[in-house]
Amino acid sequence: MKGRGLILLFQYLFVKNKLGRMKQKYLINNIILLTIILSFLFVGNTVLAQNLLEVKGRLSFKESGSSARDAKVSLYVNGTFIQSVTTDRSGRFKIDLELNKDYIFEFANDGYVTKKININTEVPENAQDKAFTPIYFAVDLFKQYEGVNTVVFTQPVGLIKYYKQIGDFDYDTDYSTEMRNKIDKAEKELEQAHKDYLEQQRQEAIAQKQQEIAAQKAAEEAARLKKIEEEKAAAEARRLAAEQKKIQEEQEKERIRKQQEEEAERRRQEEAARKEAERLEKERIAEQQRLEAEERARLKAEEEARKKAALEAKLKAEEEARKAAAEEAARIEAEKKAQLLAQQQAEAEKRRKEEEARLEAERLEKERIAEQQRLEAEERAKKEAEEIARLKAAEEARKKAEADSLKKVAEEKAQREAEERAQLLAQEQAEAEKRRKEEDARIEAERLEKERIAEQQRLEAEERAKKEAEEVARLKAAEEARKKAEADSLKKIAEEKAQQEAEAYERQMAQLEAEAEQRRKEEDARKALQEEQHLAKLAEEKRLAEERHKEEDARLALEEEQRLAKQAEEKRLADERKKQEEADRIQAEIEQQELLRKDIEERKAKALAEKLRKQNDLYKSAQKAADELNEVKKDYPKGKTVEEFDKFGMHITRIIMIDNEVVRIFLKVEHDWGNVYYFRNNQSISKDLYTVETERI
Repeated sequence: MKGRGLILLFQYLFVKNKLGRMKQKYLINNIILLTIILSFLFVGNTVLAQNLLEVKGRLSFKESGSSARDAKVSLYVNGTFIQSVTTDRSGRFKIDLELNKDYIFEFANDGYVTKKININTEVPENAQDKAFTPIYFAVDLFKQYEGVNTVVFTQPVGLIKYYKQIGDFDYDTDYSTEMRNKIDKAEKELEQAHKDYLEQQRQEAIAQKQQEIAAQKAAEEAARLKKIEEEKAAAEARRLAAEQKKIQEEQEKERIRKQQEEEAERRRQEEAARKEAERLEKERIAEQQRLEAEERARLKAEEEARKKAALEAKLKAEEEARKAAAEEAARIEAEKKAQLLAQQQAEAEKRRKEEEARLEAERLEKERIAEQQRLEAEERAKKEAEEIARLKAAEEARKKAEADSLKKVAEEKAQREAEERAQLLAQEQAEAEKRRKEEDARIEAERLEKERIAEQQRLEAEERAKKEAEEVARLKAAEEARKKAEADSLKKIAEEKAQQEAEAYERQMAQLEAEAEQRRKEEDARKALQEEQHLAKLAEEKRLAEERHKEEDARLALEEEQRLAKQAEEKRLADERKKQEEADRIQAEIEQQELLRKDIEERKAKALAEKLRKQNDLYKSAQKAADELNEVKKDYPKGKTVEEFDKFGMHITRIIMIDNEVVRIFLKVEHDWGNVYYFRNNQSISKDLYTVETERI
């Protein structure tokens, strides 16, 4: 702070003397006054050290803003390493430097770009025992990324040395200005690389989440299909077991029937032997009884055939109705699932499109602002360099003209002296000596005046450079604060969105599980009904078979076997058709989803292109309206002028501020649909910065 105070004191003295030619006596008085003030300053300062230069610093990480704890600070003297210091938990360090040496401070940390600062402690002999103001600086370390050129950081980013004009150490502004442009470019590349790295991490996390969701859905679908197959296999096993049990029962019945037939045959033979004598007598009665029995058997067979046909028709109708109802329920369920899936995919795609379009617009706007700021900075640097070169050339031309004039005068005087030397040698020698002294005094006075003017110009240039650097730093800090606020807001929105999506996904999964449970219960009920019907049918068939057992047991057994074989074959064919239809349906759903995905991607690309085109059109319209009015800015007075007009569907408020030949034009563009944009010299700015800048005057 005291070093800066000395600079301001020097500037005050030089500006005060600029109004007239400085007299030597007045300069001596000012120097005496300055010496007295400096004496009081140095005597009253208890923190200054003699014969040593105290250096304090603080290291921090640029991306996170946190302190660089336990970072390494290496110190080199004339290219030779002498010591290493580790920063404390606040990232701070302190080192005392000896005078008359050239030091290099190297700041390093794993994974970060190394930076250097050069401090030259060489001082004049008369300043060896002075006390110097401690030097303090802060260093930000950037993360190292592949593909970013950091060669510029192999050179010191700053140079601090002793200035005899202020009697203390300070930054070499010429060196800092030259390095600043190179460092800014490298830092921008590092910041962009950090943003790209964060974006890549975010995209990878999103992709990983999507893969996990897809894998979970696939696993659930596979489990569902596996469960269906297991249930089908269990039903088939139960059916086969029932058929095997029935075959065994039929075989047992056949054995009993044969045994009974054999027993009956034996009894018949015995009875035939006994009744042989009675056969002729009872032949008519037997014949009549036979005819009656045949009639009854025929009527009974016809009744049983009718009942059997009616029962089969009833069972067939019930089976067809059940199949139709199951197919209709499956179709309705599939349609509901397809509609729900399409709706969810459309909503997710819509949200993703809106988010991508917004991020893309923000990125384009930031790139445009950064490019415009870079061009303006380059233009200012170019103009300042041209102005310095012009002033330097004019000063050299003036010095050369003065030197030529002095040389010509000296030659004329020498010629006159040679002509008059013979007559007035003694007088001329005295007068020549007097004129020489006067000329030396005049030349010395002019030289001092020139040095004063050059020093004043240098100090003014340094002050301008410092003010510009402070302004750039202030704007940069404001921009970083705004970006951080935007990043925090985007992060909060992304977290809320992820939470909402997770809740929606959980609700959807719960609904799907409930539907699956409902379908399982319905399938169990249907299977139970089928089992009951099947058992009832078997019981009825058994009853009918037992009634027909005595007369047509063999024929009915054969027909039953044929019927069962035919039924098994029909069921097998029906199961195969059902499996094929299920496979065809799944394939059709996959193809439909693929077509839907392609259509969504095409519409997303078209919407993004259309949105970017509209944003460019809006910016061009605002730019055109502002350019048409820029031609008249020279006619405005100093101060603040406010104009409002409507054009191209926009209400534009233009504020012209003229201050010390500096013209700033602010635009507030209000569109019909409600959006409002702010610009300063054709550069987009925030509403807060617009309000602060326009209310300053």
